[in-house]
Order: sequence, then structure tokens, then C-alpha cells
Amino acid sequence: MSARRIRPSCYISVDIEADGPIPGPYSMISLGAAVAGTHTADGFTAADPQERTFYRELRPISEEFVPEALAVSGLDRERLKREGAEPAAALGEFAAWVREVSAEAQPVMCGYPASYDWTFLYWYLIRFTGESPFGHSGCPDKLMNWPGPGGSAPAPG
Repeated sequence: MSARRIRPSCYISVDIEADGPIPGPYSMISLGAAVAGTHTADGFTAADPQERTFYRELRPISEEFVPEALAVSGLDRERLKREGAEPAAALGEFAAWVREVSAEAQPVMCGYPASYDWTFLYWYLIRFTGESPFGHSGCPDKLMNWPGPGGSAPAPG
């Protein structure tokens, strides 16, 4: 019996900024990502976090916002209305970037707080591109017990 081939995982650290608590009524106003590393059958290899990155500031999709949430980002909402990237274009570029940097590996989104970032990211990907390069289970299950780059990542799968 041959050994089962385990598909490597490419961990992509994602950080979003939003102007409210949920996507739809409120907007994701920036999206940043960096390849954190790759996990194979041989273990985890950390990546240079500045080597493969993605960043876009997005045009708001609604007029609603929570001033306190907007203040966290430090971004100027009026400037984003004029100069921010169209969400469909930015998310299409992001999805293409994820596919490029993950190559043959399974892309896995990680971040903190993962549940907040994943909610906005997944909603925007489905709304503006119709799909997610991470699939339907981007991250939280794989990373709940991950001690970080200095420790051992969970087994890919």
C-alpha cells in the first residue's frame, strides 16, 4: 500500500480593516496579505513576510459606517470614496495573487482576529468574484492550536 500524498498548505496572513461590524451594510476598506509560510510533510517553513505581499484600499460599498470602527484604520473614508479600488477589481486581483503564491499548495487564510477578517474576506470574495481561492473553510479550524512560526503548525489536510 502506498503512502497517502499530503497536499502542502500555504499559510497566508490576512488583515482587513472595515468601517463596521458586518459586511454588506458596512464596508471592508483595506485588505493586506503576506505569505507566512508553507507546511509540508516535512514540517513548517516560515516565509519572509515582506517578500510576497498584497495590499489594496477599497472604495466603500455603502454610506453606512461606525465612526469608532473607521477610526481604528486611520483611513480617510472620503478619500477612499474617490480613490479606493473598486471591490470587484481588488478582490479579483487578490484571488489571482493567492492562486499565484500558493501554486500547488492549498491556500490557508490566517489572521487575528481570524473570525472577523474571514467574515469580511469571504463575503467580499463571494459577492464580487463568485468564489474563494481558500475554498469554504479558509482558516480557523487549522489554526486554533497553532503556536505560531516558532512552534509546530498543524498537520496539513
